Amino acid sequence: MGGGQRLDPRPRGGRPSPSGPEELLAAVSELAAGAGLDEEELGAIVGMAIVDTYRRLVVDDPTLRARVDFRQGLHDVVRSDPEGGETVLAPLTGDAARQAAQAVRSAVLDRLHSAGVARVLTEAATRRGELIDAVVESRSGGTWYLRSGELTVVLPPEEQAAGEELAPHRHLKVVVLEGRMRARDAVVVASRSHPRLVRLLLEQEVPELSRGQVIIRAIAREAGRRTKVAVDTTDPDIDPQGACIGPKGIRHRAVTSQLGAEQLQVVRYDPDPARYIANALIPALVLDVKLDPATRTAHLAVDPGQLSLAIGRGGENARLAARLTGWRIDIAASGAGTTDHG
Repeated sequence: MGGGQRLDPRPRGGRPSPSGPEELLAAVSELAAGAGLDEEELGAIVGMAIVDTYRRLVVDDPTLRARVDFRQGLHDVVRSDPEGGETVLAPLTGDAARQAAQAVRSAVLDRLHSAGVARVLTEAATRRGELIDAVVESRSGGTWYLRSGELTVVLPPEEQAAGEELAPHRHLKVVVLEGRMRARDAVVVASRSHPRLVRLLLEQEVPELSRGQVIIRAIAREAGRRTKVAVDTTDPDIDPQGACIGPKGIRHRAVTSQLGAEQLQVVRYDPDPARYIANALIPALVLDVKLDPATRTAHLAVDPGQLSLAIGRGGENARLAARLTGWRIDIAASGAGTTDHG
């Protein structure tokens, strides 16, 4: 390649940067390699910036092109002639050289920014629905910003668990929902309130779930308050509730430790709707269940002393049982009137 162009890459008013093409090209090459840009793409970006500067400041010739060699740290601007040859043009100097260096840096940084945005969106799409570890960094309004590796993770208000107190430096498990563009960058949107969070936490702690010996039939969740999970088994020798709770409750505690104050109740699924509905009302003991298939309503009788337990605070226990089973639930103390929970 013909005589190497030397650029003074110091922008006006800025601090000194690498002083020549070797240092400048080495710097942008190292930066681009970290972002996954190959040498061919980077050479095209750098060459275009140099040619644009040359055409703007010296000669507006559409036949100009640049030759860039990152290994030698050199570049030339050449002009093609009608016979197919080319002429190496005089190098830029002084202020023109500084402008070319600034153009190279700006072009590379713009491309790196675009690559970074694309990388975030691609990773978010690839990891959608996955459980990831994140660290709380800061809060802006009602939104929390987390960090997971090199990713900025956003936890918007609607994806937070009710009543959960977050603070900087706290470690959290979150579910990836999507990648989202902002004004200048992209972020990963995650959730602490999605029912899938509980499913994934259980799958981490209960090997029988990953082996398919235990199956989650349904999840009903009021994030931050209470979750009911209906479990079944494909192996008659395995107790699905016991597998999820673990010896001395160790698996259950491992999951609830990630949920803060939220209660987790593991319900045994039953193909008989009456037994399933009775199971779903735990911790209350159901004395009798009568089903009305026409209205898909279950009429339940409980001991008078357990009526408030069956209904739950604000009706949440009965409400979650109804969502878990898909039946409307009427609860009555034995010998008293009913309380309807859709």
